[in-house]
Amino acid sequence: MAEQLDRAGFQALVSGFERSAWRLEIQGWYDEPDEGELLAQWLADGDPGPTLVWFADWPAWIAEQVCAGRRFERVRVLTDPLTDYLRWQLDVITEPAIEAGEDIRVLPAATAATLELGPSDFYVFDDRAVAVLDFDDGQVTGARLLDEPAELAAFHAIRARAWDHALRLGEYRRVET
Repeated sequence: MAEQLDRAGFQALVSGFERSAWRLEIQGWYDEPDEGELLAQWLADGDPGPTLVWFADWPAWIAEQVCAGRRFERVRVLTDPLTDYLRWQLDVITEPAIEAGEDIRVLPAATAATLELGPSDFYVFDDRAVAVLDFDDGQVTGARLLDEPAELAAFHAIRARAWDHALRLGEYRRVET
């Protein structure tokens, strides 16, 4: 049976994994606290500085996880054309996270359309639990935590399809230019 988590419960789950956390991001836009102003500023003047100051905690946290022997991976499904939000992610915050040790890969829209990825963002934690994210106007409000073997198998299959077809950022940039 699925356990419903509020935002705080979901965030505790993200910070408490033991070995691995893997995320599928399929939204073309997210409206997380503080991001809107930073995105607007970057669109207006192209200066990544304010975003990088705000974002600095994430790469530091990722580096801690990597040093402790934990993996954090994600596949980001892209839109065609890219939304402003995805351009901001790819141009400003993705590389610092990768440099800190997060394995972020991208899945072009045309490729994603050929795969059965389902309608929802989700995390796989330690291969034992899946958190299907709940959103309200682009903001994560919580998640449904699943741990039944049949449910896990379905999400593990989606993870395998996405991972097998996703490109590393450098490879994507070479293909797209």
